[in-house]
Amino acid sequence: MADGWRPLALGGIVLVVILTPAFRDAEPAEAEEPSITPAAAEQENEPAPTDPPAASQTAVEGAPVPEVDGSGTRLLAGGDGAMAVALTFDDGPHPEHTEQVLAVLRDRQVVATFCLVGGPARSNPDLVKAIVADGHVLCNHTVDHDMGLRHKSDGEITSDLEDTQAAILAAAPDADIRFFRAPGGNFATNLNSTAAALGFTPLGWSIDTRDWQKPGAAAIRDTVLTQIHPGAVVLLHDGGGDRSQTVSALPEIIDGLAELGYSFVVPST
Repeated sequence: MADGWRPLALGGIVLVVILTPAFRDAEPAEAEEPSITPAAAEQENEPAPTDPPAASQTAVEGAPVPEVDGSGTRLLAGGDGAMAVALTFDDGPHPEHTEQVLAVLRDRQVVATFCLVGGPARSNPDLVKAIVADGHVLCNHTVDHDMGLRHKSDGEITSDLEDTQAAILAAAPDADIRFFRAPGGNFATNLNSTAAALGFTPLGWSIDTRDWQKPGAAAIRDTVLTQIHPGAVVLLHDGGGDRSQTVSALPEIIDGLAELGYSFVVPST
């Protein structure tokens, strides 16, 4: 029988089915794997899951990343104390959770770095003042958590970081804004050089708690305590959404690190 013809018997009736070449050769389509897009991950201003920039500079004994990477992003706390850890909080200030974080830090006499977004800083000036009054150091985290800032011109980057700085200083003129953190960890050489020209040290991290995914307070705590290493910079969030799990985990994180012999510092510039 000619290629493409197939007999099919149904109750004594013979049907002839013609299979075209396209039909004969077709293969089942593979199901596409789900992907996480920045747009989907930015719900509640949450960063897309990204890792710190690749290591390319001198390694520090006992640490999984170098002190500063090839793009100029600081990944470790630096300084002389090997048993030191820097806690950092992103995306605030938040009208509820920032004060809760401050209360825990105040109770345990721990200094931290807060990476503030310009919009929330304008909306919550009293919280900016409270952060500064408690002796914490600030970090410029852009006006509106722009994860694509590295793709903009130097002038646009400068304008964004200056607007964020102005929002912070309007609330707390004496604020110590030492650092810049790219939203989502999307650092790049052009972005870092522009931030450095404005006096900000690009600050990444070496432990990502992924607390924005809300894995539970115990999981957030365990991530820090199992991944801790000398000079660690820990990424946490006080803003950008519901951070009640982070607030719940924070006392045990601090107590656990203290029991391991770690002291709490602000990263070097």
